Order: sequence, then structure tokens, then C-alpha cells
Amino acid sequence: MQSQTYTKIISSKPLLLLLLHASTKTYYCTSKDLQLPNIQQYLLLLDQCKTLKQLKLLHAQITTTGLHTNPFITGKLVEISAIKLSNMPYAMLIFSHSQNPPNPFTWNTIIRGFSISPTPLHSISMFVSMLRLRVETQSFTFAFALKACARSQTLCTGRALHALVAKTGHESHIFVVNTAMHVYSSCGDVGSARKQFDEMPVRNAVTWNALIAGYVQNGMAVDGLKVFDEMLLSGFRPNDVTMVSVLSACTQKKEVELGRRVHAYVNENWAEFESNVNVGTALVDMYAKSRWVDTARQVFNKMKKKDVGTWNALIGGYVFNSSFEEALQVFDELLKTDLNPDEPTLVSTLSACTRLGALDVGKKIHLYAQEKGFSFNTTLGTALVDMYSKCGCIDAARQVFGEMKGKDVMTWTSMITGLAIHGHAEDALELFALMRSSGQKPDAVTFVGVLCACSHAGLVDQGLCYFESMRNEYKFTPRIEHYGCIIDLLSRAGRLNEAFGFISAMEVRPNAIIWRTLLSACRLHLNVELAEVAVRNLFELQSDHCGDYVLLSNIYSSRGRWEDAEKIRKLMEEGRIRKIPGLSLIQTDNRK
Repeated sequence: MQSQTYTKIISSKPLLLLLLHASTKTYYCTSKDLQLPNIQQYLLLLDQCKTLKQLKLLHAQITTTGLHTNPFITGKLVEISAIKLSNMPYAMLIFSHSQNPPNPFTWNTIIRGFSISPTPLHSISMFVSMLRLRVETQSFTFAFALKACARSQTLCTGRALHALVAKTGHESHIFVVNTAMHVYSSCGDVGSARKQFDEMPVRNAVTWNALIAGYVQNGMAVDGLKVFDEMLLSGFRPNDVTMVSVLSACTQKKEVELGRRVHAYVNENWAEFESNVNVGTALVDMYAKSRWVDTARQVFNKMKKKDVGTWNALIGGYVFNSSFEEALQVFDELLKTDLNPDEPTLVSTLSACTRLGALDVGKKIHLYAQEKGFSFNTTLGTALVDMYSKCGCIDAARQVFGEMKGKDVMTWTSMITGLAIHGHAEDALELFALMRSSGQKPDAVTFVGVLCACSHAGLVDQGLCYFESMRNEYKFTPRIEHYGCIIDLLSRAGRLNEAFGFISAMEVRPNAIIWRTLLSACRLHLNVELAEVAVRNLFELQSDHCGDYVLLSNIYSSRGRWEDAEKIRKLMEEGRIRKIPGLSLIQTDNRK
């Protein structure tokens, strides 16, 4: 009777009121009749632990009572540490200091914990240790180890484990084979996943979902949709996981009509689909990335439940569709809810600030991230560097860049480009040298910033050297942006004939920007012959751009060729081409 009463009190009272204080070794409880808890009651207490501090307090008392040698208690301590609290270091301390050899359940718990941790390869190491010690493996053991292979994308190890699964007879367990399929798909070997699928005598919904998701994640959306059709014909009812993968396939292929039919299927089969956050979020994302952002908003508004991912899908959708003001409005709406923005939210919103030049909003987001304790990693830090650079605050961009602990190629590129466009060419080139000396390999976009810096500083020969280094040392094929920088570099220096020769030798067809750059330089250096060549090519590409006519007319006028200038003016009148007046936009106190 006392034990039943005690168990009832334990399950209803807050855990901290029931913990034994290790320092006094007295049990804090209101009833004097209760005896010290037995194993079952300690297991119940362990289930209530919500923090590592609570677990350590209870662990200390378990040790004083001598129950720490009990395998059930040890297993539960490891489980709470590894799975519930995601604290693998503490779980490993308990595991390695166990007085008795850990049982298969405890081994499985450790392997499972590492498989979902940031270091999944440790799961495989523990699995190997388990085999060496000849501890009995179970089907769950293989499933957890295979999941670790999928997360760490170690295909060779996954194949070896799969072979061991077949050898030990665990292939009869469908969830193990499903996990093996997931390994192949995650590592890009969808063919092996399909082969395994075809050889399976029994399949369930998870099996179908694994294959569909595998195709979609590897950019093979059409094959994923075909498998979905096979699934329906086989009589399997899709679930929310299926629909998310199918909608992702529609997003990849820009198949909005098919996405609409999937949407209709969802409505017909799940009357309350709005309550399913994952499906609703996938619909919002599909419509937004298919340029149906108004429909995405309608789906969003109808959803009864939303998580941060749903809000991110809508904000990101507006950014994707260049509706930057709407993105900031949705962000303001999110701040008024009980949900807290996460890193993807801030990155998308900062992107909108960058495109709008909304510096004040960007500063508020930066302050919000600092107050909420966000880690300024490569993603968020790079977004801030880019925002400050493009909104005119290069010093703030430098500060964020300097405070970042980790930097990837995008971070370096954003800072180099920001310095270049602000006229700090020497700083940009010094930073580029520091980037290379740090071991970070530049990409093609990095060289756009470097060449831009050379152009602004008039470093012609140095710019040409960087261009050749990009081609020969890094093996990048020049893109139109790189050619544009070189044309601008030569044109600014008055080396128009070299610029024209460079255009003639381009591996890609020159666009209007290339010819317009040359034309502007011809206006500056009064080179009529090359100006006429540039205009002829511009007329072929974009004959209604008023600036081309005006530039050529001004060049004729500067050289005293008034008749030719008049002809250009008449051509503009006949074509009803008018000079568009300039427009400036500024934002003050969140008003334009």
C-alpha cells in the first residue's frame, strides 16, 4: 500500500521536490511514512528528469544507495542522457564507468544516441566495439548503425553493414531494410535503393516513402512521381510524409498543375489537412516557388496550425518572388505570435532587407539575434555581412566579419565584394590574399569581386593576371560577369581597342551590358568608330533602350557631327523611344 501511494506521489509531484539532496543524504518529502524508493520508483523519477542538473542530482542519490550497479538503472540513466537530453558525453561517462558489462539495450541506446547526434560516425565506432566484444546484436542495433551511415553519408560502411544484415538474418525485419534503402538514397546511390525495393517481398508505407524521398532528394523528381503512381496502384494509402515528398517533387519540376492536383487529392482525402503542419508547409513552399505566391498566402491563411517552418516557407517564398516588402510584413506578423524566429527566418528576412536597402530593419534583426543568443555562424553571419555591405555600412560589415569564428567561401566573397563596391580596392585584394593563405579556395563569384576591385582601382595589369589565374590555376570557365569586369577595367583605362578585342574573343555571346560598357567608354574617350560598332550590336539585342540612342547622339555631337546626331534623334521619335526620367528611393523612419 505504501509503495502504491509513493508511486502516485512521485508521478504527480514536481521532480525537484522529490530529489534526494546528495549533500545531506535526506529525502525531501512531505510524508513521513514513505520508505526509500525502490528500483521501479527510481526509474519513474528518471523519466521525469528534464535537465542535466536534475539527472545529476538523482544519479548522485542512486550511487549512494548502491543501485547504480543495477543494469536497469544504468540503462535508464544512459537512455535519459543520450536520447532525452542529447548529452552524449555524460551518457558515455555512465556507460564507460559501469561496474557490470553493459547489456545489449545499453549498447543500442549509445549507438542510437550517437546516430542522432552531431557526430554520427561515433555510432559506427561503438557498433564495431560491440561486435569485437561479442555482445549480442539485435535488429535495432543494425537500424541505428545504418541511420548513422545515412547521416554521415558513408556509403562503403553502409554497404558493409547491409551485407552483415543479410548474413545475420536481420533482413527479414522490414524496418532494417527500409533504413538500408535510406542509406543508399542519402549517399546518392538511388539505383541500389531501387534494387533493394524491387527485391523486397513485403513493403509498407515507409518503404514507398523511402524510395520516393530518395528520388526527390537526388533531383530525380520525375522518377519519384512515377513511384508515387505505383504506390497508389498498389493500394497503399499515402500519408503526410508521402505528400511532402511528392510536393517537393512538384516544386523541383515547377509542375504547378500537378501540384494543384496533389492539393486537390489532399483536400479530398484529408478533410482537416490544414491541421497537418508538414503538408501545409510543403504546399506553401510549392506554390511560392512556382510563382503562385498569392495562392501560397491563401493556403497559409487557411492553415489551422503553423510552425516556424511554415512562416519561413512564406517569407522565403516572397523573397524568391522579389516581393521583399511583403516578406518584411510577414516577418512582423511572426513577431506578434508565440513562435520565435529561427536562423532561416532571419537569413531570409535579411535577404529582403538587402534587396530593399532597408538598413534600419536589418539593424533590428541583428540586435534581435544578439539578444536571443543566436550563433553568428557562416549562414547568419554571411547574411549580415552582405546586408551591411549592400546597405552602405561597410564598417559594420567589417565588424561582423571580424567577429565570426567560422567563415566559408560565401563569407569571404561577401566581404571582398562589399569592400570592392565601396571603393576599398586595396583592402579587398588584401583580404583575397588572406583568404587564399588561410586555405579557403575561392569560387567563381569571389573572382567577380576581385575583378571589380581591380576595375575600381584602375589596376589593369593586376586584374588581367587575376583573370588568367582564375582560368589556369583554378580552372574556372569565365562567365559573362567576369568578362564584364574585364571590359569595364580596360574601358576605364582608355584601352578601348583591347576591350573590343577581348569582346571579339569571348567564349560566350556578349550581352547588352558588355556592349553598353564599351559604348559608355566611347562616350568618355570620344571614339566614334567603336561606338557605332557597339550600337549596331546593341540594336540587335535590345533596340528600344533609350540610353543607347542618347549616348551615340552625344558622341556625334561631341565630335561636331550634328547631322548624324539629328538622325539618331529622329530615329528615337519614329520609334517613339523616350528617355525615362531618373528615380530615386530613400527610406526614413520606415517610410518611403
